[in-house]
Amino acid sequence: MSFVAELKRRNVVRVGIAYALIAWVILQAADFGLQVIDAPNWILQVFVLAAAIGLPVVLIFSWIFEMTPEGIKRETEIDRSASVAPETGRKLDRAIIVFLVLVIAVMGLERFAPDSAEAPSEPVAVAAEKAPDTLSDETAPAKSIAVLPFLNMSSDADNEYFSDGVSEEILNVLAAIPELKVASRTSAFRYKNSDLAIEDIADELGVNHVLEGSVRKSGNQVRITAQLIHADDGFHLWSETYDRQLDNIFAIQDEIAGNIAQVLQVQLLGAGKNYTTVQNLSPENYEKFLKARFLLRQRNENAINEAMALTRSVLEENPDFPVGMTQLAEALVQQNSMGEADRLLEVQQLANRSLTLEPNLAAAHMIKGELAQRNLQPLQAITQLERAIELNPSEPRPHHWMGIILANAGYLDRARRELEMAVELEPDHANANGYLGFVLLLQDDYEGAQRHFDLQEQLGNPFGAQRGVQIAVLKGEPGLARQLIRERDGFSAQDAERLRLFVSASEDPVAVDAYLAFIDEQPAQNWHMVLELLELGQFERALAIDLGGYPRYSWSERWAEARALPAFQKKIDDANLPEVWDALGPPPACRKVPSGYDCANRESQ
Repeated sequence: MSFVAELKRRNVVRVGIAYALIAWVILQAADFGLQVIDAPNWILQVFVLAAAIGLPVVLIFSWIFEMTPEGIKRETEIDRSASVAPETGRKLDRAIIVFLVLVIAVMGLERFAPDSAEAPSEPVAVAAEKAPDTLSDETAPAKSIAVLPFLNMSSDADNEYFSDGVSEEILNVLAAIPELKVASRTSAFRYKNSDLAIEDIADELGVNHVLEGSVRKSGNQVRITAQLIHADDGFHLWSETYDRQLDNIFAIQDEIAGNIAQVLQVQLLGAGKNYTTVQNLSPENYEKFLKARFLLRQRNENAINEAMALTRSVLEENPDFPVGMTQLAEALVQQNSMGEADRLLEVQQLANRSLTLEPNLAAAHMIKGELAQRNLQPLQAITQLERAIELNPSEPRPHHWMGIILANAGYLDRARRELEMAVELEPDHANANGYLGFVLLLQDDYEGAQRHFDLQEQLGNPFGAQRGVQIAVLKGEPGLARQLIRERDGFSAQDAERLRLFVSASEDPVAVDAYLAFIDEQPAQNWHMVLELLELGQFERALAIDLGGYPRYSWSERWAEARALPAFQKKIDDANLPEVWDALGPPPACRKVPSGYDCANRESQ
């Protein structure tokens, strides 16, 4: 008898097939179970290794031994005329058929079941409702990407603004694709010069793909290298090197973004086509534009002034450059000269002109929203900011401003969600953390508020330190408040004295007069005084301080009595808040009445 025939007679082949099918089913079940309990990958690898080792063992065993009614015996000890191998073979055939059907069924389910990774991403509003604390690769949309700052490979280190600008322009192109989730510029650029692995960066940013690269610039020559990486396995999906003249930089950026979109199988929409890269700027003006934007990020007076001068120079030669217009408008806003009518008018004109040239310019809608908010036109502001978020949901600033406006109008829950989105997109934004802390304070979440005020202080805004003292008072811990005044740095002599008087007044009504006399001597009144006056029951005086025209602190239930005063009603009327409530419905603290809105009747809350 031939060797093959002997293998069949001893059922070695059948045993091998049955073993392979059973092992496959067991491994599938193990894989599912280990994923449910979030077990480490090495456990499944042990299962696979054990199955592989077991196959030759089972084959050798089936060659040497045979199952008989009396038990397992060596094949050489059995009379072939009395062998039950044929019957055992039939049983194995039935087992093979059963497990083969099971295998086909499992493979069919895997093939035709919907892939959760390909499910459409939630709308921005829904994502804001959930307000996740962190994003992970498990929840990252399949069509999502972060553009890391390209490495400056030029001999001149001062060319870093150019490499940053190139990567940011590519990010802008990708952000204009509606189907693609793009990590914000601020979030991605936090990893500049980071040693963190690509997989870890993607996990922290909640994306499935990462674009990295380098820029080498020499005179009018530029070499750009870009590579697209799949975060799960580090596999390079696409890479390319471009050697071009600098006057072709826009075409390179478009080409890189287009290649990425093609790899990710995203359909580019004409309406979302990025506006920046189609400009025919000269190489000199393009460098000025990038350097101005680089300086604007530094947020100090000298850098802002230089950025303004450079941007104006670009606009002189390119008067129809809409992104340059919005960049100049942002610089004017950052100059803190919004009270000057001529500057306010220039910002308005720049935003209007840029939208005439490019209606889908998110930055212009954001600027118009901010201007409307400052002009006490909150409904117009909300409309403009909704459009900015729709055009570029990955940009944190529209969420930030939307949160401020919603808080001004009494929608504290909605304001918190927008500010949480802004902080998620830009964790290092001091003011966004501060405003989020402010809203949490109004909702009596003092621990959450303190966390964000501490972040605000760590990020360079000293307001957070004063908030810590105030929160200690609100929590009924004057001793802690005094300790913070003694130990915390960053207080001016006037602030420290005012806070000491506030703590004393919170304990002893007799000391309130000393506090009031002190703030009357100050050249200007501020946000901090409003909270302190409300806590001391000085509602009229608190409402008299102008906080951009909005009654912001009065939305806290702690100081709900302030909403019964005529001064509060005048404030909401002057701020045009009833117009917002007519469109969006009244906030939780108010109700519609025949004469307008009642925000003082606690039965409505």
